[in-house]
Amino acid sequence: MGRFQRRGGRAVVKLRVSSLSPQPGRLEAMPDAECLKRLRSSDMGRIALVDHDVRPVIFPVNYFFDEGVIAFRTAPGAKLDLAPGAPACFEIDGWDPDSGIGWSVVAKGIAHDITEPRGAPTGRMRFWPVRPLAPGSREHWIGISVGEITGRWFRTPAPS
Repeated sequence: MGRFQRRGGRAVVKLRVSSLSPQPGRLEAMPDAECLKRLRSSDMGRIALVDHDVRPVIFPVNYFFDEGVIAFRTAPGAKLDLAPGAPACFEIDGWDPDSGIGWSVVAKGIAHDITEPRGAPTGRMRFWPVRPLAPGSREHWIGISVGEITGRWFRTPAPS
């Protein structure tokens, strides 16, 4: 799937270029299988919600993706107040200077408080490898049940 590199003390997944790579100089839709592969291969993303004043808010989170659920840990505060029952958008992206490929994946769904597990996959969440980078206790779990996923990617032309 990918190989790991260390940057700034943390492991970074470096995905191999597949035969499905985008054509140079074009922005293309990413195949669903590639979107899922990238969701499974990353551990940092951004959740977008709407606050009580109907303003968009975005939070970086460490996450894990399993069986159509994007899950992350959080403490009491804005994410826990806004997310349960709300529509949510989740985004990851990356750039590989070696291959010249840039990409982004967006997943949309409904967020739920999954702190109390209710069967698979949330029943396994205590074993999910979610380790928040930010300090502090994060005892609550939010899960986004993914209903739609899209991705885009491009390859920069080789330098002349």
